[in-house]
Amino acid sequence: MKRTVSAALAAMCCLLFLGGCGTIKTSWRDTKKLYREYINTDPTIDFSAQGITDKGLQRLAALMMPVDERLMAMLRGLGSQDTPPENEWCQQFLTNHAWLSAVSVLDASGAVLFQAPAVSMRPLDFAGLVDFGDRYKVRKMGAQVKTDEFGTVVMVAAPYFKNNEWAGLVVASFDPRNLAKFSPEPDALSILSTEGVVWAGGGQGEALAGLKWDELLKDSVNGEITSGGGEYLWQARYVGQLEFIYVTDARDARATKPEPAPNAASSDEKAAPKADAPEAATPDAATPQTPAPEASHGVPMNGSPANP
Repeated sequence: MKRTVSAALAAMCCLLFLGGCGTIKTSWRDTKKLYREYINTDPTIDFSAQGITDKGLQRLAALMMPVDERLMAMLRGLGSQDTPPENEWCQQFLTNHAWLSAVSVLDASGAVLFQAPAVSMRPLDFAGLVDFGDRYKVRKMGAQVKTDEFGTVVMVAAPYFKNNEWAGLVVASFDPRNLAKFSPEPDALSILSTEGVVWAGGGQGEALAGLKWDELLKDSVNGEITSGGGEYLWQARYVGQLEFIYVTDARDARATKPEPAPNAASSDEKAAPKADAPEAATPDAATPQTPAPEASHGVPMNGSPANP
């Protein structure tokens, strides 16, 4: 009797064990499947993606990027100096960003402590910058665009601190003409702001400044507008509390037809069968052979390399 009960219990244990193993295997298999599908997925690359195909957007990017890269690099350097800078730092910063006009250090009241160069080419009025004290206390920048008889000047201010308290400003000032010159076609690019024209380009910036940019910028940082017969593409970014807007007319770029590939055979040439090449004469073994001249690796006379 005891032997029979023991055998039955052993059989039940085996069944439970085998059933448990099956459940564990199924669960582990499902877990690995979920892990591969949703966590550690195999990366894929879509080589069919064409990127930005709008020629107008390509033109805007080509015009603005050399300008915007330098502006953003300057802002990063300016924002990283959150302690009272020395005069040597100002000199070096001006050297690193040679398109700047001046670097000034102010106290919290707006009084100039020192600046580089020591004598400014034009008088600078920093009074308006001090009004953004609420921004500076939370380590944000402020900016102003001013136009007078000397032209337009942009002033960007970053706060510095003493004992974790806002103590003053480091101000980078520049003439927009010195920045716009980095664009391959400065006259084709306009730079506007929510305080007026920064760089008018070929003159179209003055007319575009009258648009309701405050309304346009509420919902987007880029877009397209039609004004005065032009098709203007724009891209905005923050400089302090202001928004700078890069604008260009996309009509000419979009109207340009793609250039044919160099040395492309015409349809007639492709259709015409090639003539059989004449058989080469068998050289006399006793006659010395003159080596053929090497082929030139330059650009063929009937074509030119495609634009990159």
